[in-house]
Amino acid sequence: MLKITVLMPVYNSRKHIDEAVNSILMQTYKDFEFLIIDDCSSDGTLEYLKKLEDPRIRLVTHSKNMGLVYSLNEGLNLANGEYIARMDGDDISAPHRFERQLLYMEQNPEVGVLGTCMTYIHNGQHIPKPIVHEEIFCWQLFYCSLTHPTVFMRKSVLKEHEVRYEPDYLHAEDYEIWNRLAEVTRLANLPEYLFSYRVHESQVSTKYLPIQNQTADRVRIKQLNKLGIVPTEEEFAIHKQFMHHGIPVFDSKQYSKALAWAEKLLEHNLKAGIYHQETLNRVLSLCFTGSENNFR
Repeated sequence: MLKITVLMPVYNSRKHIDEAVNSILMQTYKDFEFLIIDDCSSDGTLEYLKKLEDPRIRLVTHSKNMGLVYSLNEGLNLANGEYIARMDGDDISAPHRFERQLLYMEQNPEVGVLGTCMTYIHNGQHIPKPIVHEEIFCWQLFYCSLTHPTVFMRKSVLKEHEVRYEPDYLHAEDYEIWNRLAEVTRLANLPEYLFSYRVHESQVSTKYLPIQNQTADRVRIKQLNKLGIVPTEEEFAIHKQFMHHGIPVFDSKQYSKALAWAEKLLEHNLKAGIYHQETLNRVLSLCFTGSENNFR
């Protein structure tokens, strides 16, 4: 069986796509198909892709723009690989990324989704990530802890549990799907910087930031509801302060409210048993004290 399907949906990515494509074709691990789905680009992206001659490339084109979630689910359905490696058309994968992720997945069959740490292209800043499942899942209460285009997914897990991206969670579809997958498999991040992430004005996380934030809030509410919590407006505002490690320890009133919220989360989790209690306690403590290892 083919080991890896590289899934890269693209839309108007001509400015950077040659770097993205070359970073995949130059991988040290060679046994993969490169499934590129062009979502009706109009900037020369498709013309560039049609000129590529590598036999590993499978090019799928849309006659009208269908959106990212549609393209992602189409790619999951078309993938022939044992593993699905995500990639975006404006980022860069390190040459040994697939080699390192494949080795880890082969050695850790209990893990269904594996990301990596990343580096910002524009300033060279390293962005660490929580490494083990318990930490990742707890931080997911507050924000997305796997960088979408870095992940390796085990196709058998997606098939067995009929998991696909949810169109209702547009622009935060990755944040939502990791929470569902965390309930049926283990998540992990390699503590290696195997991915270079580009920040620019036309990317989804910049162009659609208000919508993305609203959708991400729905994911957070959904996770709190699973704990049996329907937060008040004030409680949810405090919850989002935890997300930014923004608990003002010098403000006794706010500190007391935040402490009560943390205790409520722990109390409800003790009953629901969704998150690893000790890890959740440690994560919440970091939101108060801050740390050089704040994971984003």
